[in-house]
Amino acid sequence: MALDRLTILVQQCFAKAGLDASTVQVEPSHRPDLSQFQCNAALTLAKATRQPPRAVANAVLPHLAALPELRDVRVDGPGFINFSMSDAFLTAEVEKLRADPRLGSAKEITAQSILIDYGGPNVAKAMHVGHIRSGIIGDALERLGKFLGHQVIGDVHLGDWGLPMGMLIAEIKRRWPHLPYFDPDFPDSFPDEPPVGVDELNELYPQAAARCAEDEDALKEARLATARLQQGDPGYRALWQSFVNASVTAIREEFDLLGVGFDLWYGESRVEGRMQPLIESLEQRGIAERDEGALVIKVARDTDNKPMPPLILEKGDGGVTYAATDLATIGARVEEVDPDLLLYVVDQRQHLHFDQVFRAAEKAGLIRDGRPRCEHIGFGTINGPDGKPFKTRAGGVMRLKDLVSLAIDAARERLDEIGLAEDIAPAEREEIANLIGIATIRFADLSNHRQSDYIFNLEKFSRFEGKTGPYMCYAAVRAGSILAKAAEQGLSEGELIEPISEQARILYLSLLDFGRVVATAFDKRAPNILCDHIYDLAQKFNSLYHQHHILSEGDPAVRGALLSLTRLTRDQLRLSLLLLGIRVPARM
Repeated sequence: MALDRLTILVQQCFAKAGLDASTVQVEPSHRPDLSQFQCNAALTLAKATRQPPRAVANAVLPHLAALPELRDVRVDGPGFINFSMSDAFLTAEVEKLRADPRLGSAKEITAQSILIDYGGPNVAKAMHVGHIRSGIIGDALERLGKFLGHQVIGDVHLGDWGLPMGMLIAEIKRRWPHLPYFDPDFPDSFPDEPPVGVDELNELYPQAAARCAEDEDALKEARLATARLQQGDPGYRALWQSFVNASVTAIREEFDLLGVGFDLWYGESRVEGRMQPLIESLEQRGIAERDEGALVIKVARDTDNKPMPPLILEKGDGGVTYAATDLATIGARVEEVDPDLLLYVVDQRQHLHFDQVFRAAEKAGLIRDGRPRCEHIGFGTINGPDGKPFKTRAGGVMRLKDLVSLAIDAARERLDEIGLAEDIAPAEREEIANLIGIATIRFADLSNHRQSDYIFNLEKFSRFEGKTGPYMCYAAVRAGSILAKAAEQGLSEGELIEPISEQARILYLSLLDFGRVVATAFDKRAPNILCDHIYDLAQKFNSLYHQHHILSEGDPAVRGALLSLTRLTRDQLRLSLLLLGIRVPARM
């Protein structure tokens, strides 16, 4: 990575000046109008050397100025060292990218084992627009982590256990009491076909929940059904398994629409047998204690600057909480996967819950010596034009597959409006509309910092202009179209030459920044950083394209260099978008 090589060069210069170079780092300039890069190490070394920062910087300056790789080296402000790469060095570094299948992004030296918990759909509940963020952000982090060389496992973590399942079973029993699942004398071999389909389940659950909220007797029946399910009643288990299977099939199909997949399809039920032994162990060891009838783990610390309530494992009525399930799940993951890092991509509003769970896991000995490190990757909400959570025109929660359909319809309409893909066969054109529709949703979501709420404006996000998924895809396709036309005309690519204009120079720099961007996007769990790079790269290539007539360039060396630059840009755009889960059409 070019930034690493620059850092090594600058560290050597600090060492030549007799200074500690261990903390010296080079970063892209915060003031691109002044220089391409900067180093602030003189400010941090000033105290140790008992010299003013400018004096430290000026001691290094002659060594830096002597490097042929650098130009315009100077000290600004209180001691900032600013400099740019020489055009020869810049060109040589970009030329290396052409032979690098990773386009300048190095694999991590120390690979980690990482499990990402994301998606989080619930059995018997229709997936809606609220599931988009967890699925898309988690998938992007999984792709980035794997690309960087980490061993990453994605787990959907289904909500398939507890009182919600009891509510559903009780509701089905109330409506169809003669089903074989409720007959104690029925043989163990229950029907292969589920008694209700997934659409009926999606309707039944909210009705069952509403009934339990209004009717105490209905809630008691639901709790009894939950107990029988958890105790292993064959009929209840078979019924539960039937609607888990139906729900998972539907959930897979909807995540497939977004291009989101999982390595593990485990649910909360997987740790059902672990919870009671864990709870008993925690109470016996004095880690959990009774407080007004509830069993809790006190997780407050002396260093807390605000109240931290205890984590509740069992409620006063004996009901086991989701917190107990989450603790047991950490235990299972440690035993089965032994990860270095656990990432939970869940709504930001659950941050307190996860803070409590992680602290409790440490007290329980599930996390030892800081391993696995646990992080809550919170995210904001998708809102409508009114600033409230996104809904249908009728006021209901919009289903995920309906939003995907709207995005694909919008992509199809945009293609018609601007006359793209007109001469392409209908089947391929429909595939293009599908890819652009998914790009619309994914880029709109990921281009916002995950912790920010944002307004989903389909008209804006589906445009082939501005910072949108369709425009990013179009930029990559247009670069590919230039290469295709060059091939038709028998024009060949060549070695890169020193930048022929400022537009070429800044495009070189943007291409070199890819490795830093990918690493930073993953380290900060912020895919929007990669989105910013993609937009920046597309804009800079657009400027170059308008400044230089690539195909009509008369000088073969210049034309060959521009074609190679076009290919490199196209490849980096496609790879960057793929890391976000966006597939670029071959043509439009």
